[in-house]
Amino acid sequence: MDKEAKCRNWDVFEDDGMCCVCGQKAVFAPIKPGHSLRETRCSSCRSSRRTRDLVRVLARLSAGPKARLLPEALDAMRDWRVFEAQAAGPLHERLRCLPGYVCSEYVPELTAPGSRTQEGLRCEDLERLSFPDASFDLVVTQDIFEHVTDPWRAFDEVWRVLAPGGRHVFTVPIHEGHCTTPRVRFENGTRHDLLPPVHHGDPVRHGGSLVITDYGDDLPALLDKRGQPTDVAVHVAFYKPSEMPGIIEGDIHALYEAAYKAGEKAGFLRYNSVVFVTHKPGGKKQTGGKPF
Repeated sequence: MDKEAKCRNWDVFEDDGMCCVCGQKAVFAPIKPGHSLRETRCSSCRSSRRTRDLVRVLARLSAGPKARLLPEALDAMRDWRVFEAQAAGPLHERLRCLPGYVCSEYVPELTAPGSRTQEGLRCEDLERLSFPDASFDLVVTQDIFEHVTDPWRAFDEVWRVLAPGGRHVFTVPIHEGHCTTPRVRFENGTRHDLLPPVHHGDPVRHGGSLVITDYGDDLPALLDKRGQPTDVAVHVAFYKPSEMPGIIEGDIHALYEAAYKAGEKAGFLRYNSVVFVTHKPGGKKQTGGKPF
């Protein structure tokens, strides 16, 4: 297999057409032709490829290295204390049956951590979580940390609420071949754009969510240096680095703006599917080896 073929390993994990989130036979296709293959959707539960890859990691962590399907792994997770920083979506719908499951959304209008909306939705800010130390065996975040004002403080907060032996399983878009680069800095509540603004799609906020940080290949090393050992659990290489956006500035930002105005932003923002696991040593949840 040549270098390009290795980079286009389309069938990793999904050659049987089985969705690991809902456990159903399904077809996996982009929402629209040309959209990032990281966002291909299950025809049954509508889970994205990045969610399905994250779920495979959860299944193996809970039920052993041969586990693949979340429905078959839920029993092994029943005594886990789980926090998901999302209160909707296919993964949420399946994890919510767990007795120790807690979910939340970030609602800027509610400033008190742990407060609730009139509908009962719990609101949490990853930079200042309301939970006591060592509250959870598992924390799950999907494509959130690129939008957090101070991501390193948020990583520290997740580490704080993890119990010994606990894990933070997460995804962020990775700019492969590049170092992690801040796009925005906030000082005393004032926003300073270090690079031209970029927004990702957001089902709640009109106009999308501002990208604060572009993460690169060095993310695990940066977290390791903070005393938070982190591994790449999944890396499905749909694209070569040259086929993905780099750090979006200059001429690349002009191309991004043109795609945005043409309604093709989701076709421009192509990323591979990468899942990370941060493991807090010790405790009863720790296993003898990595199941990935």
